[in-house]
Amino acid sequence: MTSVPNNIYPDYCHSLSPTIGKWCPLLATDVHRLKTVGMFSDERALYHLDNHPVKWVRITGVVVAVDEFKGKRVYTVDDSSGMCIECTAIAPPPPPTTDAPTLPPHLNQIASLMHVHTTTKKPADDKTKGDGKMSGLKGKEGKVVPSVLSPAVPWEEVDVGTVVKVKGRVNNYWNTIQLEVIKIEVLRCTDQEVRCWNEVAAFKREVVNRPWVVSEEEEERCRKARERELRHARKGRVERKGGENSAAAEEGRKRKEVERREEEEEEAKRRKTKEEEKKLKARAKMNSYPSMAVLKAAKGKYDALGI
Repeated sequence: MTSVPNNIYPDYCHSLSPTIGKWCPLLATDVHRLKTVGMFSDERALYHLDNHPVKWVRITGVVVAVDEFKGKRVYTVDDSSGMCIECTAIAPPPPPTTDAPTLPPHLNQIASLMHVHTTTKKPADDKTKGDGKMSGLKGKEGKVVPSVLSPAVPWEEVDVGTVVKVKGRVNNYWNTIQLEVIKIEVLRCTDQEVRCWNEVAAFKREVVNRPWVVSEEEEERCRKARERELRHARKGRVERKGGENSAAAEEGRKRKEVERREEEEEEAKRRKTKEEEKKLKARAKMNSYPSMAVLKAAKGKYDALGI
């Protein structure tokens, strides 16, 4: 395991760093001096220049070589610092090729005549409608933000001998420091190149050559802020979990309430069915067996007739 030097500050102090979240204009020799100290950021190794954490780098120089690989293009940039730096860019997919079968001359002529006939039959207002649809699509298109997976590179303009300004993320490939290209700009005049070199010199003089120093009070304040964030995150997870449990309990209570109501309705139906059956049995009994009053009346009637 790599031991962290004493002058390397923990990651909760990176909000005070003058280099971690900025494009650092560096020389190629400075990029090759970047070292890893066992710290990570965004699940990637975090590099340090002395004790400055560095993630994003800007290089200015001349392209001296271009290598083509499958899905990737590597530009070797020389900034006259004594070393070159490789800048890898994910190349765009090649345009689809349509291998249309060749037709005999007479069939090709017939097809062209049919195409002219169909295009002349279209009314003029269809063209205007189509133009309106296309203009609407163009208006809805948003600005594409460059990234490592989709870098902003003028592929046709960048070639050997082109002066470029490369912005990228530091990466290690087979123990070789590289830049994963995010954006490449072509410098078209000497004034732009001189301005970039002045920025590199100022950054080196004001930031890189001075060690990054954090006082004990600031480090303690950053540490407490990080602990507070972690407590809030844990509390949020617990509340979400409790909310999920309460929602499950509420759902279970509603389900039991529905089951109870269904059971009560079934019980009421059973009682009603039993009462109806009792009534039907009583009516059948009355029809089968007459009452005593009916028997007495019938007996008196027969006596009067002398039977």
